[in-house]
Amino acid sequence: MSTPTRFLTAVADRYRLSHELERRMRRPQRHRLLHGYPLTGAMSRRQQRSPGREVQFKSEADRKLLVGVLPHPFCNPKVRGCGFCTFPHQKFSSSMARAVVDRVVTEIQQRLVAQPSPRRRKVAALYFGGATANMTPPDAFQELCKSLHDSFDLREAEVTLEGVPIHFVKGRRPLVDIMQDELPARHFRISMGIQTFSKPQLERMGRLAFGTPTTFGEAVDRAHRRGFTASADLLINLPNQSIEEMRQDVRQAIDLGLDHLGLYHLVLFAGLGTEWSRDRSMLEGLPSNDAAAANWMELRELPLSQGFRQTTLTNFERADLEESPSRFVYEEHSFQPSHCDVLGFGPTALSFAADWAFEHARKTMNPESAADYMAAVDFGRGAWEREFDYGPRDLRILYLTRRLAALRIDRSGYRKLFDTDPMEDFRQELELLSRKGLLEATPSEIRPTPEGIFYADTIAGLLAWQRLESVRCQPITVTGKGREELAYRHRNALNSASAWVADLGILSVLAALLWAGGAILILFVIFIVILSVLGLSVLGLSVLDEGSNDNTEGHM
Repeated sequence: MSTPTRFLTAVADRYRLSHELERRMRRPQRHRLLHGYPLTGAMSRRQQRSPGREVQFKSEADRKLLVGVLPHPFCNPKVRGCGFCTFPHQKFSSSMARAVVDRVVTEIQQRLVAQPSPRRRKVAALYFGGATANMTPPDAFQELCKSLHDSFDLREAEVTLEGVPIHFVKGRRPLVDIMQDELPARHFRISMGIQTFSKPQLERMGRLAFGTPTTFGEAVDRAHRRGFTASADLLINLPNQSIEEMRQDVRQAIDLGLDHLGLYHLVLFAGLGTEWSRDRSMLEGLPSNDAAAANWMELRELPLSQGFRQTTLTNFERADLEESPSRFVYEEHSFQPSHCDVLGFGPTALSFAADWAFEHARKTMNPESAADYMAAVDFGRGAWEREFDYGPRDLRILYLTRRLAALRIDRSGYRKLFDTDPMEDFRQELELLSRKGLLEATPSEIRPTPEGIFYADTIAGLLAWQRLESVRCQPITVTGKGREELAYRHRNALNSASAWVADLGILSVLAALLWAGGAILILFVIFIVILSVLGLSVLGLSVLDEGSNDNTEGHM
């Protein structure tokens, strides 16, 4: 490649990357990073009734094992999805919940028959998730716990039960008692969605039946009396919520005596698919990204000033638990893909495993709906419906984005795994993010700034962007049901490509005027025209969807 061509390519790449960063920072900031790279939209759909390949788990003592169980996808607030929820959810039915849990037990058995290596393997942490796990019928939950006890070594495990507050304090047979009786675990904890202490806001969400501030306090007290630790999640930047109302929520959460606090920026925008996303007054009441980021940066100081330390992008834990066996380890381990495997059971469950050298890895995801999940289990060839095999570049992105979620990228750890430095592999992206004030890099580590924590979705997206662009160029064969999905994504890609070509053309001309004279300008314009035409035809092959929901679809 000649020197002028290299120069033009470098300028185009620099401005294309800068444009992509600005575009992503203008978009709603989501919590998709917690889902892990890649998100659902970049995972291949398994061919119907194909035997496929399960994620292969070894009996290796040097890799920790996490087990995530989603017993069912059912919920029953007055407002569908509480207005904002993007988790898969369906209207609650006790009989259907029992039917799904029965399939989860079957999936566990099927997995261990087909692949005996995980049987009796030591589990570092077990998490009953899906936001409403504590609404599982008690008899079904007991059978599920017995199956897990018989299948894995849980003696050194942390066990978490997630759910709605009221079900931690009511019921003749609380699930926390069943969990403690059936599972010989090292430590137990509860995690509940509080969202806000404001009764008007709770009513607007249709969540008053899930508990009030009195309920929240009682749930924490009961957990502590059992020797459990207690965690709760709050939402900030709700429509028309003042900063003082947000401060009040955070202060009240701290006063409950929580051991662990999750602080989440509300994800809401037109087209998201939630009830609130269809309400113009809700959308008009949202703060801008700049204002939302400023709110976040102020609010995070409250728990930090009250004896908490920030452990992940959204989570704060009591500082005195840092060296305690009672600290929250499930999430800590999940952000170390080079040392930890994940085995998931139930609707939307994820599984991930890598070899000991971290040179090969595979990820699968189960179907989202209860009906599709049960049909997959009943068919008996593994429940997953999406899959992804990691190449060398993918493993680097996975490591960086997982460690970003843990707030620290260890450069020596990266070099040990990949025999190179992240600043060599992602120099343009990391330097641009540092100039923007979203990252801070030292010779030993790379950390997100407080503002960068708010824009973590943007950071991860930029790191993965060029790799996913290359995935878009791969030819695919789609039949049957997939045609409709491809057609939608094809249109989305064309619209995105057209906007990119227009924006890049303006930026490139300006760049050429600043960087060169008239002769270079002519060459540069010709180059951009060719690049734009080629880029448009390539991007038209996109199989990824930028407009899909948090925690379920989309890509970084």
